[in-house]
Amino acid sequence: MNRHYHTVVIGGGCLGAACAFSVQRGLGNKSGKVAIIEKKVLGAGLSSRHSAIVRSANASPMAARMAKMATQYWKNLKPLWGVNIPYEQSGAIWIAENAADSRAESWTALEHMLQQEGIDFAMVSHRDVLELSRQALKTVPDEIYYYEPDVLQLDSPQILNAMQTAAKKTRVDVLEHCDVIDFEHAGQGITALHTSQGKIFAEHVINAAGAWSADLFAGIGLNIPVALEPVYAANFLVSVHDIPEGMPIIADYVNQAYFRRWRGSILHMHQPRSRNAKDIARSFSRTAMNPEGANVIYDALSFNVTQQQLDNYLGKVINRFPKIGKPVYAGGYHSFFDITPDLKFILGPDTEFTNLYHCLGAGQALKYAPIFGEIIADLITEGSVISNAIDIEEFSIGRFSNNDLSRYWQANALTQNGL
Repeated sequence: MNRHYHTVVIGGGCLGAACAFSVQRGLGNKSGKVAIIEKKVLGAGLSSRHSAIVRSANASPMAARMAKMATQYWKNLKPLWGVNIPYEQSGAIWIAENAADSRAESWTALEHMLQQEGIDFAMVSHRDVLELSRQALKTVPDEIYYYEPDVLQLDSPQILNAMQTAAKKTRVDVLEHCDVIDFEHAGQGITALHTSQGKIFAEHVINAAGAWSADLFAGIGLNIPVALEPVYAANFLVSVHDIPEGMPIIADYVNQAYFRRWRGSILHMHQPRSRNAKDIARSFSRTAMNPEGANVIYDALSFNVTQQQLDNYLGKVINRFPKIGKPVYAGGYHSFFDITPDLKFILGPDTEFTNLYHCLGAGQALKYAPIFGEIIADLITEGSVISNAIDIEEFSIGRFSNNDLSRYWQANALTQNGL
């Protein structure tokens, strides 16, 4: 039996869910229904492996502004989703090299820009870092440090539970184990989706499919430049004597690692996205040559790690946390960032199909999910809740219209601080 929806969201990760909940709330109970189409189960993709760090620091002023708003939404999620989730406001210490070149200047510029946006992000002394970390961190003269107090730690399982509960509360239909096979379109609009569960008509379509987007929309002539960049995450058992409870998240751009203490006695770590142009180009090449496409995310081999990878991470832990000695390995896995050539989001209306909207997080989906949902809902329901404060033009898919991706790799900024 054919089904009709006001809005169909493709992708049941945190971004797709946030969009669905916000659009359904904007429509009310009498103006139409919203559905999420998910090929596995709600939250089964990269959202289930997210490190769940919510921070505002970003090299783009507009992205930083949105992140600040998203942080406040995460603290009080119930008006948006009908549920709240627990969080810890641990803050974050940012570590960079005190280089006598433009890199140090770019951190100073970042500090100034974020403070103009009302984000508490300021340089701190070595003594401050030792006090904040309760003497757990090693500091050296060649490093500079910044502190961002309004950084949250969430927990992925709790987020997934909130998504499932919110879907029921908001009365969003969730069609799980449902593959999108093809689209019907007339003129400049998508009229229907052919799925493994039948034909579905939609007035509006939201693409929140992440790394599946490129293959999904290629059949109707859309070029959506998203690739997968692998990231290794590892967990180590720690003692409160080694790393105290309540220690801030450590964003270590000297060792290229994020550290956070979570679930009581685990030091969790992963690497940040690479901003190297060659690495980004390799990720796009690897994605193009991968016959599984984004389904590689579900490969059981993703949960295997090599001794070389483990030794590399052990070295990073020992270098930054000298009191630990030899950390006790407690498991690791490969995950992925879904990235764009310039590492910025793809957010807003499509340039070809007037009823298609993109919501792709470029490796930063979870932290922005609530605000992205509100932005997309405003576009679809013609609301104005946040339109006066946010300009999403720099994140438009139209910036890739000439298909010359190499210029984004070459321009990929060492000035962007890796944020």
